[in-house]
Amino acid sequence: MNLNPIVLSIPLYFALIGAELLVERLQHREKYRFHDAVTNISCGVTSQIAGVFLKVAVIGVYELLYQHARLWQVTRTWATSLLLFVLADLCYYFAHRYSHEINVLWGGHVVHHQSEDYNLSVALRQSSFQGMFTFAFYLPLAVLGFETTWFVYVSALVTLYQFWIHTELIGRLGPLEWVLNTPSHHRVHHGRNPKYIDRNYAGTFIVWDRLFGTFQAEEERPVYGITTPLNSWNPVWANFGHYAQMRAQLRQTPGLGNKLRVLFGRPGWRPAAQGGPYPIPDVDPANYQKYSTTAPRTVNWYVFAQYVVLIGVAAVFLFTQKDMTTPLRWAVAGWCVWAALACGALFEAKPWGYRLEPLRLAASLALLLLAARGQGWFGWAAAGGAAYLAGSALWLYSFRRAYQLAQSRQPAAQLEVA
Repeated sequence: MNLNPIVLSIPLYFALIGAELLVERLQHREKYRFHDAVTNISCGVTSQIAGVFLKVAVIGVYELLYQHARLWQVTRTWATSLLLFVLADLCYYFAHRYSHEINVLWGGHVVHHQSEDYNLSVALRQSSFQGMFTFAFYLPLAVLGFETTWFVYVSALVTLYQFWIHTELIGRLGPLEWVLNTPSHHRVHHGRNPKYIDRNYAGTFIVWDRLFGTFQAEEERPVYGITTPLNSWNPVWANFGHYAQMRAQLRQTPGLGNKLRVLFGRPGWRPAAQGGPYPIPDVDPANYQKYSTTAPRTVNWYVFAQYVVLIGVAAVFLFTQKDMTTPLRWAVAGWCVWAALACGALFEAKPWGYRLEPLRLAASLALLLLAARGQGWFGWAAAGGAAYLAGSALWLYSFRRAYQLAQSRQPAAQLEVA
């Protein structure tokens, strides 16, 4: 199988998240909230699934330039691999920086900043579409003559490095802070405090921020999130919410030039006639209220059980999708997105989420039978799928009253998780 290191590292991701959860419990520190962590991972799942379909075009453009516009053909050695890593990290710095400084690109990156917590699950919270906007920043590497597969693997290592820096359990790391991006530096990057916004864009080497004037040391503990909170556990809305806001702003903004500034200017830009750029609001850590919703405990356990199935199906899909027929590939991908969406809807007590859940369960069994058709294990799959469908349906039916009560009693935001 020709898989990139990010997919191969999925088991390690979950092992490290489990270790962080264990340390959190031993130290009696609350770093994880169930609803937030599930949404973070859901965004990661939808991002990886979207990547299966989008990366073909993105990598195809890189390969096209490598084949027809390269200046040299760089030979693979340890030295040139290290050079490629450094150059890919520099490209990442600029791709990341302009994803914050250009509004339409920010729409493809904002997903990663929406969580109001800071833990390893946040590292998995990625946009489904960011690669469509940022791949152009890496194309100079194709022109320089770095072969496509080589680039894909090395740039994946730049991404992998950044997983471990999404934690509050590691403090400052002495002299390493001068050269490498560390948890302390990256906590600043995720802060919504005015002094922390648009700082520390580095992937691996913090020297880029020091060189280009975007470095900020960690001082007070950051308040995490974005200045206009998402206030939703919906992973699909997480990817499209910013574009919906842009569309509304474009309708209200007069003049073609102003509309172009809305698209390509900094996030929050407005013409002077409408009050000028939105000010960055200050935030009081002592009084800041994170978004949260109430769900009965039985709903949380039900979602957890369904989520285990989702993670299993998504993992199998990512490892085997190249061997699937095109209709099956699309069907499994669609089911994974639907399942992630259903989890968020149940957390938020959305009426449509409860009503559509029986249909999703039936679709789960149909998909399993479609995948098992013609296989020797079809009978086992049918029996197991039927048991899963029946058990889930009974469980869903058992908490309908508690669910309806939570829906009628609670507003859709600013409640504590049960």
